[in-house]
Amino acid sequence: MQPHFSHLTAQNCGPYYELHKQGQFSPWTRRIFEDCLTKPYFAYSLDQDNQPLGYYIGMQVLDEVTLMDIVVGSTHRGKGVGRTLLSHLMEHCHQNKIQQIWLEVRESNSVAISLYENAGFMLVEQRMNYYPSKKGKEDALIMCCYLG
Repeated sequence: MQPHFSHLTAQNCGPYYELHKQGQFSPWTRRIFEDCLTKPYFAYSLDQDNQPLGYYIGMQVLDEVTLMDIVVGSTHRGKGVGRTLLSHLMEHCHQNKIQQIWLEVRESNSVAISLYENAGFMLVEQRMNYYPSKKGKEDALIMCCYLG
């Protein structure tokens, strides 16, 4: 069976919250995660054979979207799932006449940075000591993709 996208809601978010906890050094609480599934946020999951592959959460304000979270399950990394999720987000934005997509990424996440750069995102700013990490704090890279 081919992978397919579904709207991610508070009613079906259990397995995706588990992915979130696995994919983040400092995960959100369940309540924050569920709050990010209501307007102005939107979220989609990607599944195959009833198995969660990953998801993303975006927040739309006027003609801009911020990619709040994107996670690929650990057993599905390196198989193009992240690219599929990001492509779906970008198509969603095109269909809704979004002009820009913004995101933050840990400076150590070279795989994600490469994915974003290949999709047309550009580095806009660096926030020093933004993310908590095992060694204290880590910089965040602010990236933007101009669609319109």
